[in-house]
Amino acid sequence: MLNYRMDGEGPPLLLLHGFGISFNIWTELTPRLRGHFKMVTVELPGIGLSPLPPLSEPYLAAAVDALDSLRDSLAIPRWRVLSYSSGTRVAEAYLQSRPERVERAIFLAPAYTSKHKAFGLRVASMIDERFPQLGNWVLSGWRIRFLIRLLGFNLRRDPHVPAWFDEITSQPVNVLKATLRSLPEFGARPFAVPPEIPSIFIWGREDLITATPRHPSARHVLIHATHAAPQTSPCEVGEVVLGFLQ
Repeated sequence: MLNYRMDGEGPPLLLLHGFGISFNIWTELTPRLRGHFKMVTVELPGIGLSPLPPLSEPYLAAAVDALDSLRDSLAIPRWRVLSYSSGTRVAEAYLQSRPERVERAIFLAPAYTSKHKAFGLRVASMIDERFPQLGNWVLSGWRIRFLIRLLGFNLRRDPHVPAWFDEITSQPVNVLKATLRSLPEFGARPFAVPPEIPSIFIWGREDLITATPRHPSARHVLIHATHAAPQTSPCEVGEVVLGFLQ
């Protein structure tokens, strides 16, 4: 079963982390939600203390099955879902597969990017398939630290960077690669959320990863934040989350 923590009182709220960072990404946000929700923060398959996903099953499918097994074991009929970064694609797959189990959904810093960035990730994945040691090298040492600082914090000095580095580099590299390969069209495919589930997308105006909409609709909320929004902009994120989920 997935490793998880429970905290707070109120309606159940599932929180899904992003790329390699575990449920510690929510450290700054959960105090703002504790009095309103019973939060279930999980570590997705292969991350932290959660078991590795089956090699014979696509990562998203394995994550969906594991999440619903956890929901069943906790006797939660339906829950709200707050997902972040690559975890938003897990949430999307879960909503598509188990729409009757979700009341509302929030996609924070969604894993949706421009076609040229997705093309770069696709090429990197193709190279990694032929030369996996090169991919391992990129996801280690100063290379991954630089990517964390660039993509997460826009190269700004931030006390969270060392924790991100320690967490991401402690995860199995094959799980990190599987997470990236699980992104539909490497992040270029638009989200497909069941229309019967109320949902919103929260985008950071300074996010270097996401393709922030130029003309957002009522389902899109823009805040002043980088991709590390749960930790660097918890007040803004918390205000939007509470306003929508309540």
